[in-house]
Amino acid sequence: MMLILTGDGLWSYVPGFSRPPEFYYKMKENPALTFMVVFLVIPSYVQSFANSGAFEVYVDEKLIFSKLETGRMPNVPEIVRALEAAGMKRGG
Repeated sequence: MMLILTGDGLWSYVPGFSRPPEFYYKMKENPALTFMVVFLVIPSYVQSFANSGAFEVYVDEKLIFSKLETGRMPNVPEIVRALEAAGMKRGG
């Protein structure tokens, strides 16, 4: 969006571009579609990843608790037991 607001000259400062790419001109030709994609479609797509409900605990790439599998959040004693079962020792 910043590139559209600042103009064509900004592309000369972007590494790998000597002139604006084709998609930039298409975005300028259709600002309504650009607005919908930038402010409606992309945030919805990103939000779908954030709301997966996943809470997983790994130790050395081994899954020791998964909210997706159990359907609930763990309590502290469960996490401690799972960490101990994975070979970790309590500090003391």
